[in-house]
Amino acid sequence: MGQPEEDEDALSTNYEPPTFKLYKRRWFILFVLSLLQCSNAMIWISYASIADLSATFYHTSVDVVNYLAMVYMVASVVFGMVSAFILDHLGLRAGIIAGAWLNFVGAAIKLLSAYPGVIPPDTLIVVTFIGQSIAAIAQPYNMFATTKLAALWFPEEHRALANTIASMANPLGILVGSLLSPGIVRPTENDAVLAREFQTLLAVNCGPAGLAAVLALVVVTSSKPRTPPSASAGEESMSFVAGLKQIVRIKDYWMVVACCGAGIALYTAITTLLQQMLCPYGYSDTFAGICSAVNIGAGLAGAGITGALADKTKKFEEICKIFFTCAIICIAAFTIVIRYSHQEALVAVTVGAFGFFGFGLYPLCLELGVEVTYPVAEATSSALIIISGQIQSIIYLLVMQSTAVNIPNATCSGNVAAQDFIYSNVFFISMAFLAAAAFIIFFKASYKRMRAEQEAAAERILDFNSSDNPATNSGTN
Repeated sequence: MGQPEEDEDALSTNYEPPTFKLYKRRWFILFVLSLLQCSNAMIWISYASIADLSATFYHTSVDVVNYLAMVYMVASVVFGMVSAFILDHLGLRAGIIAGAWLNFVGAAIKLLSAYPGVIPPDTLIVVTFIGQSIAAIAQPYNMFATTKLAALWFPEEHRALANTIASMANPLGILVGSLLSPGIVRPTENDAVLAREFQTLLAVNCGPAGLAAVLALVVVTSSKPRTPPSASAGEESMSFVAGLKQIVRIKDYWMVVACCGAGIALYTAITTLLQQMLCPYGYSDTFAGICSAVNIGAGLAGAGITGALADKTKKFEEICKIFFTCAIICIAAFTIVIRYSHQEALVAVTVGAFGFFGFGLYPLCLELGVEVTYPVAEATSSALIIISGQIQSIIYLLVMQSTAVNIPNATCSGNVAAQDFIYSNVFFISMAFLAAAAFIIFFKASYKRMRAEQEAAAERILDFNSSDNPATNSGTN
């Protein structure tokens, strides 16, 4: 257990003698977690924007390539509660280190799958599945840690911002990965050239993963600071089992789990299938990568705005409902305009608008989960929201793939059959509207953590005034 920063590097909050302290080290830990999130997302998305070329290189079908993305969702469902238990029981440090090294090992194994001279060609797809699966097991450690880091190391007025920064590192990784893949791996008839390009791509993915693994050991030396940054951070959270029992009885939380989980699934489905949805209408793999970049770039801006607004106004519920409504309108428009060729500007605008409103929801949904379940441990409340999103993602992807229709005499890059997703989009939009309507109509937030902190602040004021008033400290005869 490492020691916190010296007192001269700490900032006191309002009262003297100081009750809470902020340590500079929190920003370095936030950087490590953000790098880890970014790296893990790059590994996840590495094949999505070049699904056709990946199918060619690994001698398999596009559906199997899509299953590589689905591995992450399955891993979160299967190992999610184990990750939450480790984070809540063994601490933030153990969870971040476990996630970092699983992520690096998975990336290294995936790199091996790009060497047909080392690995038998007919088993390359098996090796990349193994690497993808190990990296996938790392994902819940990274994603569940964001709210815990924000709660333990950051003050009340910066929690939403810290959670937003760590959470948005994931889509930033998707952005980088979506641009790198089609930029490095290009259509070619030469198998040796294609192999070298995949080797380069997967080696690039290994770099941030290795750096994050080393920094996790060096920088994250303790799970929490010696002196807490806020009243709630100084309180002991419920045990893992007690927290699960408490959560079962909180109706508001299950609305967040269902509806925000649907939002995660909607984004995952679009990210995974974007290239395949655009291909039949003459849009290239490069343009699909650009659309992913626009979507995520706008999303990062949207998340920054919602994080700042939430920290300033504390109106988590209202902001989420407004952004949820706008996101659904934008994604409906996107599914319409992609069916028209040569509409690059409209496609980019609608997918960017969806990113702006949709991404802003994610960190706020996690914060809402923590608020309505307090004092349940942060990793536990975040875990079920994310696991819900992954379960729904699996369902959405399976339904959308099974309802896609092959287009006669039409192919994408690598001579892969083009598919029409019109029925898939009808299902997709219907589920999106259902989730948004349910959240807007039925969810009513109960800000338990904020209320507890306000009560603690009032008690400190009363205690401070009492200690300064001699009359209250002297007895009467």
